[in-house]
Amino acid sequence: MSDDVVLYDTDGPVATITMNRPAKLNALNHAMLDGLHAALDRAEADPAVRAIILRGAGRAFCSGMDLDPSAGKIPEQLGIADDRDDLRRAIATFVRFWDCPKPTIAQVHGFCIAGGTMLAMACDITLVSADCRIRFPSIPVGGGFVSSFWTLFVGPKKAKELDFVAGSEVTGADAASWGFANHALPVEEVEPRSQLLARQISRTPPDLLRIKKAAINSVSERQGFRQAMMGGADWDAICHFSQGALEMRRRIGEMGLKGAIASLDRDAGLA
Repeated sequence: MSDDVVLYDTDGPVATITMNRPAKLNALNHAMLDGLHAALDRAEADPAVRAIILRGAGRAFCSGMDLDPSAGKIPEQLGIADDRDDLRRAIATFVRFWDCPKPTIAQVHGFCIAGGTMLAMACDITLVSADCRIRFPSIPVGGGFVSSFWTLFVGPKKAKELDFVAGSEVTGADAASWGFANHALPVEEVEPRSQLLARQISRTPPDLLRIKKAAINSVSERQGFRQAMMGGADWDAICHFSQGALEMRRRIGEMGLKGAIASLDRDAGLA
């Protein structure tokens, strides 16, 4: 595991995994995805660990997938099949927290964007700061990747409201009321509440925790959780090669991200 990208430490029965790319708002690249898998391997193999906290360093939980070309090839370079596989690789990392035999807690603050929201929801329990800025992608280049998670957790109406509007944003307080998170708390209370909850969970014997988690997850599995999650990669890969997405990437290339967003506002008569 790359210690500068993902940090891992333990305190008694609690393991804490920290996404550590603060300058990039903890954007997910291949190194971080691999680091998250390695950290979970480590926590699962340690019999002393009974609960796991996932958090982000700096001023964000996670800003989603790293869209910098240096983070990986763009869809046109990959082709639709390899693009789909790349997306499924990210989703498999998120689902890894769902599948982990030990309870996982997402400790969310600051910014939580796109793929970062998926990671937060994939954890068993999600605690957010009330002022957290929870956001969909700022420019429409895909579809299905993020909204598949949101649909299952908050319902199709709210998912459509957010997904149809590029750059849509809600506070942690509103997102929690929709079902995105268990609790929205003052920012200074998120970390101590996460630690307290993890220690309260650790009072339950680990074999019982494992069975309890499997029992609850099995209900969502019967409702199509896994198929919906992985299917999001299929829809997103298709969207990446649509004429609309190609046009959006052309604008980003010519105008930069801020310029492309401004052009959408002009097109819609909002500027």
